[in-house]
Amino acid sequence: MKHLDELLEQDKFEKGIRRILEIINKENGQVNQLMTVQFVSCSEIERTITLEFPVMEWQLNSNRVMHGGIVSTAFDIAMGVFANYLNRAVTGNITVNFIKPVPVNDSLIITSKVTSSGKRLTTLSAEGRLKSSGIIAGTAVATFANIS
Repeated sequence: MKHLDELLEQDKFEKGIRRILEIINKENGQVNQLMTVQFVSCSEIERTITLEFPVMEWQLNSNRVMHGGIVSTAFDIAMGVFANYLNRAVTGNITVNFIKPVPVNDSLIITSKVTSSGKRLTTLSAEGRLKSSGIIAGTAVATFANIS
């Protein structure tokens, strides 16, 4: 019976994450929608979600790689989706470490993990990898203030 309960929780978790992504992708003209975030996977047991952010022309800097502000936005969205699944929340702070550039015609695959979730604050960490090679492009940590 435990296995069935785990499957039901996983299904509920995935549906919840996908529902938040549907809302984001309908925000006409807002940066969240423009990022065209895509669901990759999630694990209720490991407390992780993985999202894909394709690199688009408008996101590039003069070196033809994803602009650092856009990389930060991708991390904020990836962790924010998870924080908002757990509690309605807003970003309190975020630290992004840029390791490798994210080139045009690639995607940034971000896996977010909950480190702590309390009554007022939710903290997550994230790792972003290049879809083309699996190389780590960046990491981030963020704390979200629960507003509900």
